[in-house]
Amino acid sequence: MSKPLQTINYDYAVWDRTYSYMKSNSATAKRYYEKHEFPNDTFKSLKVDGVFIFNRKNQPVFTKGFNHRSDTPLSFDLMDFNKYPQNIALSPQTKQTFPPKNSPIDNPDNVPSTDGIIATRYGPAIYSSTSILKSDRSGAQLGYLVFIRLIDKSFISELSQYTAAGVEIADIESTDTYLPTLGSNIKLAKLSPTSERLIKNVDGKPLFKLVLYHTNTQAPPLLAPNVFILLAEMSMLLILAYSLYSYFLVTPVRKLAIDIQDMDRSREIKKLRYHYPITELIKVATHFNALMGTIQEQTKQLNEQAYIDKLTNIPNRRSFEQRLETYCQLLARQQIGFTLIIADVDHFKQYNDTLGHLAGDAALIKVAQTLTQQFYRAEDMCARFGGEEFIMLFRDIPDEPLQAKLDAMLLSFKDLALPHPSSDTAPYVTISLGACKVDPIEDYQFKNNSNVIGRQVSLLADKALYQAKDAGRNQYRKVSIRLDRIEECESSNPSDQP
Repeated sequence: MSKPLQTINYDYAVWDRTYSYMKSNSATAKRYYEKHEFPNDTFKSLKVDGVFIFNRKNQPVFTKGFNHRSDTPLSFDLMDFNKYPQNIALSPQTKQTFPPKNSPIDNPDNVPSTDGIIATRYGPAIYSSTSILKSDRSGAQLGYLVFIRLIDKSFISELSQYTAAGVEIADIESTDTYLPTLGSNIKLAKLSPTSERLIKNVDGKPLFKLVLYHTNTQAPPLLAPNVFILLAEMSMLLILAYSLYSYFLVTPVRKLAIDIQDMDRSREIKKLRYHYPITELIKVATHFNALMGTIQEQTKQLNEQAYIDKLTNIPNRRSFEQRLETYCQLLARQQIGFTLIIADVDHFKQYNDTLGHLAGDAALIKVAQTLTQQFYRAEDMCARFGGEEFIMLFRDIPDEPLQAKLDAMLLSFKDLALPHPSSDTAPYVTISLGACKVDPIEDYQFKNNSNVIGRQVSLLADKALYQAKDAGRNQYRKVSIRLDRIEECESSNPSDQP
């Protein structure tokens, strides 16, 4: 029951958006994160009842309680370490006076984490706590994130389904001090209809006990000796016949079917085994493998031709248009904003005229490599739009990170210092950028299709690019537009829009 809680807690804690939230000094940015990342629906979908964010000084930065089953707000006080000093065990990176029952989670990324059981004013709860780091697990630990889920009747009912046995919560009595704790290695000495285990709080004190109900059946009586011998002889004959039948026919065909099912399930083209006792199956596997090898090679070539630019080896325009359509649908349906950036190499015609087209191709390759270094999230992308133009997508990026990203792009070409002998702007290759940031509107019903969004955003970014060029190149211009303004732009002349 605690494993899913640990997984989602880790995903939210080791995340660039949570890290930026802790690092930001902007109250507006913090409120935006809290509102959009932890609405009531998030508690229901994640099956959590409480979210707590602490800084490095163990001070609460954000707290919210919401019962994900009854849809009622909850007010927790467990983060008051002065009132409940044992709850300092929630911190995965602080030396604790009352260490929790479980040691920190042994995850492959070595991110400090801990989990266990904690008492709240609404009853006991399971918790998971993970240090806040960037998605690539770099940077200083800015605090930690805690998720809790209450152990109530619905929790126990779900637990009973998993264990396929009856489970109940009971209060601890004075005679229960001898009971073993849950998870302790106890050898069973006799059969019993129930088992009882203690559950301890973060301070090591008993909190409640679990009562597990088992079936209590007796073994059937032994068969009569004569009947047993007859059944044994018949069973041996059946087993022998089935073994021969299975070895020569059933098992080889089953292996072949399993190999094909595994291939279909994994959506990967794999070679079949050749080791079959039936010659016909070996021939089938041989021809099948030859066919799959041809298909795999052709599929690889088609994918590269369809979605990868041959010169720069980055996504091409078709790949970009597919990703843009996905972003537009997320904007219209789920109010997730995005930013589209168009980049153009300054004075590229003069570069080709002076150094030749081979040098121009080499320059485009370096430009593509320099731009793609600015992308760290898998859902964002940089593609070659055509000629010396490149186009980029960033999903849901705030204004300050976007400003820093645009500045970093210009600075990266200054650091690259690729000579441009014919440029009137700088002695090295530079780019001009036009960016359009689309801001969502909560609960806004977009009346047009996603193609309208993509077309209008592209036009506005292209207009911003030409403004940057007219202003002297080697710079950027950016505009922002709300989702409701896109429909107004579609019904009027896009060139008249700001």
